[in-house]
Amino acid sequence: MSQVTTDHNTIRRWAESPGSKPAAVKATQRLPIDWSNLIFLLAVHVLAVGGFAAYAWWHGITLAAVGIGVVWTVLTVFSISAGYHRLFSHRTYEAHPLFRLFLLAFAAGSFQNSALLWAAQHRRHHARTDTDLDPYNARRGLWYSHVGWVVEITDPAIAETPVPDLEADPLIRWQHKHYVWIGIAMGLVAPMLLGWAFGDIWGGLVVGGFIRLVVVYQATFAVNSLSHTYGVQPYSDRNSSRDSLLGALVTMGEGYHNFHHAFPGDYRNGVRMHHFDPTKWIVYSLSFVGMTRKLRRTPPVAVIRAQVRMQQRRLEQRVASGSAEGTLIEKVVAARATVEEALTQWQSLVKRYEAARNEAGQRCSEAIARRREECRSAQANVRRALSAWQRVLRIS
Repeated sequence: MSQVTTDHNTIRRWAESPGSKPAAVKATQRLPIDWSNLIFLLAVHVLAVGGFAAYAWWHGITLAAVGIGVVWTVLTVFSISAGYHRLFSHRTYEAHPLFRLFLLAFAAGSFQNSALLWAAQHRRHHARTDTDLDPYNARRGLWYSHVGWVVEITDPAIAETPVPDLEADPLIRWQHKHYVWIGIAMGLVAPMLLGWAFGDIWGGLVVGGFIRLVVVYQATFAVNSLSHTYGVQPYSDRNSSRDSLLGALVTMGEGYHNFHHAFPGDYRNGVRMHHFDPTKWIVYSLSFVGMTRKLRRTPPVAVIRAQVRMQQRRLEQRVASGSAEGTLIEKVVAARATVEEALTQWQSLVKRYEAARNEAGQRCSEAIARRREECRSAQANVRRALSAWQRVLRIS
C-alpha cells in the first residue's frame, strides 16, 4: 500500500474547485484520515466496551437493559433496512407519513448520517459498483469496504449523486436539518429514559445506546464488505455482490445482496418466500393497514432468466476449463431455448390476464377466469421446462 501523499489543503482545493478535480483515487492509493469520523467511532466502541464492563461490575446486568438493547437494535436495523435503504435510496415502495417519520427518527439514532446523504451515497454505490468511483469499493479490500471508507476523507472525485426526489420531501428535509439532535434523542436519550422507567437508567444508556450502536455499525458495515466478498452469485456476476444467509440473519434480510444488485427496484431482498427477510415481511404486512403501498416486485420471469443465464455461464466456464464435456453445450442450449419459450409464453399470458382484470363487466369476468387458467397452464409448462433444464445441469 502506497503512502498517503494528498494533504488536507489539496482536498479542500479540489472541493472548492469542481472543475479541477482529479481522477478518482486508485485502489492502491490512500486518502487522508477523517479524524472526526475516526474519533467518533473509536469513542463509541470505547464507551460501549468500557461502559459495559463498568456497568456489569458495579451494577449488574438486568433483564430490562437487555430487553431495551434488543428492541432498540432491531428497530434501528429495521429503520436502516426498510427506510434509508429500500424506501429512500431505491423507492421500492411508498409509505404513509407516520411510518416514514418512524423510520427517519429511528434511523437517525444509528448515527449513519441523514437519509438525504445516506441515500445519495448509496445510489452512487449502485451506479459505480466496484469501480474507483464507488464510495465503498469492495475491490479496495475487506477492511476498506467495511470501515476504511468511513475513516478516510471522501475521495473528491466521488461527487454526491443528486437526489431531487428526496430534497422535495419535507420530512426528509426536516430530518436532514435536525439530524444530530434527532439522533441524540432517539439513539441515546430515549433508551436511557426507558431504562429509568424500568429502574435501570445506566443499563438503558450503555446497552440500549452504546452497545446497540456498535452492533448496528458492524451489521451495516458487513453488508458493504462481507456481502461483497463471501457467498454465492445466483443472479449475476457483473459485480462482487453475493447472497449470504449469515448476512441476512444479522441485517434483517439485507444479506441477499446479489439479488438486490441484480434487481435494486424490488422491495424484497430475499425473493423466495422462505428467505429470511423480516424487512420484506413487515413492509408487506403493513400494506394491509395502509402504512405501505405500491410495493414493487421483479417479475418472476426476469428472476428465472437471470438464474438460468448464470447457470449456463458457469457451465460454459467449466467446459472452457476442461472440467466438463463440450458436447453438453448443445444440450444446454436446447434446454435453455425450451425454458425461454415457456417463459415468453407465460409472460405474454400474464400480461393478457392483467389487462382482462383492468376491464369490467360479467363478460370480462369470464375472460379473467379463462386467462387465469391459461396462466396456470403456462406456469406449469415453465416448471416442466425448468425441471428438464436442471436434469441437463446435473448430467454435467
